[in-house]
Amino acid sequence: MNKTAVALIVLLALSLVLILISEPVNAQNSNIIRIKEDGTVTGTDKIRLYGSVYTVTGDLYASIGQNEAFIFIEKDNIVLNGAGYTVQGTGVGSAIYMLKSQNVTVEDFVIRGFSRGIDFGIVENLPSDTSYLNRPSAFNNQIRNNIIEASTNSDKNQTRNAGWCIYLNDAIQTLISDNSFVCHNPAGGVYLGTLVRDTKLIDNDFAGGGIYSLRANQTAAKGNMIDGKPLIYLDGESNRVIEGAGLVYLFNCKDIVVKNVVPSYNYAVTIQLVDTARSEISNSRGHVLLDNSSNISVHDNRLNSLILDASSYNQVFANTITDFGVCIKLYGGSSFNKIYSNLLLDTIYSVDAKRIQRGGGSTSAIQIGDIELGSAFNNDIRGNRIVNHDCGFEFYLSSNNTLTANIVENCTVGIRLGKSHENVVTENHLTACKYAISMYAGPNDNSFYYNNFINNQMHCVEVHHQTILSDKETYGVGNTWDNGKAGNYWDTYTGKDANGDGIGDIPYQVFENMIDYYPLIKPFETSNSNNPAPTYTPIITRPPSNEVPEGQLSKETKIIIITGCIIFGVVGSLLAYFRRLIFR
Repeated sequence: MNKTAVALIVLLALSLVLILISEPVNAQNSNIIRIKEDGTVTGTDKIRLYGSVYTVTGDLYASIGQNEAFIFIEKDNIVLNGAGYTVQGTGVGSAIYMLKSQNVTVEDFVIRGFSRGIDFGIVENLPSDTSYLNRPSAFNNQIRNNIIEASTNSDKNQTRNAGWCIYLNDAIQTLISDNSFVCHNPAGGVYLGTLVRDTKLIDNDFAGGGIYSLRANQTAAKGNMIDGKPLIYLDGESNRVIEGAGLVYLFNCKDIVVKNVVPSYNYAVTIQLVDTARSEISNSRGHVLLDNSSNISVHDNRLNSLILDASSYNQVFANTITDFGVCIKLYGGSSFNKIYSNLLLDTIYSVDAKRIQRGGGSTSAIQIGDIELGSAFNNDIRGNRIVNHDCGFEFYLSSNNTLTANIVENCTVGIRLGKSHENVVTENHLTACKYAISMYAGPNDNSFYYNNFINNQMHCVEVHHQTILSDKETYGVGNTWDNGKAGNYWDTYTGKDANGDGIGDIPYQVFENMIDYYPLIKPFETSNSNNPAPTYTPIITRPPSNEVPEGQLSKETKIIIITGCIIFGVVGSLLAYFRRLIFR
C-alpha cells in the first residue's frame, strides 16, 4: 500500500470521529437532497454538519428522471465531503447540482450511474422555492479527489447526455483537480461550455472520455492523463513538439508539431486545433478538427474523420481516412484549402451510416458545405481515391471549388451538387456508380470536362422537384460539359470520329437539355492514372496501457481506497446508530 492510500484512509478515519461529535441536521425524506440557503439539509439523514463542512455518512441512492438532479447545493461557502461514500444513480440525471454555486468545494465522492456527475447546467426539477438562480455566474468552486463514472444516456446527445463526469457552464475560476473520470461513451468526459472562464484542470485521470471545449477561455491544464498517456491542453503556446499523447487540444497556438497520437478509444475528437496557425499533424489516428485555423499540414495519418470549420489555407495530403460517416468535411467558410493524394474509404459500411441515413443524410468521402453550418469555397481537391460511399463528393451551397484527377468508384452518387455554383470538375475518373453526377436545387454554371464516365448505371441525373434546399421546382442553368474544344469520355457514346481528331462527330446528350458538344472518343489520361492508391491496412485499436504515470493512483491503490471507504462507511453507520440509542 503506497503512502497516498494510507494517507487517504487515515483521513477517512478522522472523518468518522467527526461524525460522532458533529451536530445532526434537520432532514426529511424526499427523492432529492437539498443543502438549502439557510444551511438545513432536506431529503436525507446521511449528511452531518461540522462547522462549514457537510459530511456524508453513508451511500446515497437516487431515483430521478433523465434531466433531473439529485443533490442540490444552494448554500455558498461550504465544503461537501463525500467521505468516500458512493452516490448511485440509475443511469440518468445529475448526481450533484452546482449551478450558481459560490466558493463551494465538492470532494471525496464516488459517483456512479448518472449521465452527468457534477452539473452546472439546466435541470427540470429545480426546487420552486429556491432563489439562488438570481446570483451571478458560479465562482471560485473546487471539485477534487472524486471518482466519477458517467453513464451514457440512450439518446447519446454529445452536448448534453453523452456522459459527462463534469458538465461545467457559466462558471468562473473553477479548480478541477485529482479526480478520476471514467466514461462509457468516448464522446463524453468533461464539458467546458463557452461561458466558462479561468478553469484549472490539474492532475486528473481520464479513461474512456476526454474534454469538450470549443474555446480555451484562459483554461490552464497540466498533469492530466488519458488512458495512461498525457492529455495535452495548451493555450497560447508556440514552438512545441507533442508526441505520443492520448488527446491533444490546442487553442491560440502556432508552430506546433503534433505526431504519433494514437488514442485507445474512438474519441469524438482526438486532435483539436482552435485559432491555431502554422502547425503540423502527422502519423496520428482518430478524429481531427480544425476550427478557425490556417496553414496547417495534415499528412500521413490514418484517421476516422477530418473537419475543417472556418479554416483556410491548409494542406491535407497522403492520409487514409475510413470508418466514419464522412471522411473530410469543410464548412463555415473554409476556403483555399488543398486536399490531395488521400485514400478515402468505406463510409457506406461505417457504424454511423445507418444513423446518417435514417436522418435523411448521406455518407460521403468529402462533404463541401453544410446546410446549417455554411458553405466552403475556392478549395482545390485533386488526386484522391474515393471508394464505397453514398456520395463521393457532396456539395451543399458551395461554389468556386475545383475537383481534379480524382478516382471515384463504387459510390451511389459520384458527385452531387446541391445549389452549388461555378465549380470546376475536370480529369476525374467516375466508375461503377449508380449516378456519376447528380444535381438538384438549381446548381448553375458548373463546368465538366476531361472526365471519364465508365460503367455507371446513369452518368448524370438532375432532380427538379422540391428538396431540402429548394421550396419549388428548380432547374440548373449554365452548366457546361466541355471547354469549347474537348468534353468528356462517355462509355455509352455511340458516335463516330471520321477525321480521327479524338472528338466525336455528333454531340452527346448528357441529360435533358445538357449536352457535351465535344465528347471524347477515348478515355482521358488523368494525371493520377499512373499513381495507384496505397494499400489500406485497418486501424488497430491499442489496448489501454497498464503503466501508471508518475503522480497517478494505480488500479490496485484505487481498489484499496474504495474498499477502505466501504469498511469505514459500515463502521460509521453502526457508530452513528449506537450514538442515537445512547442519547435518545
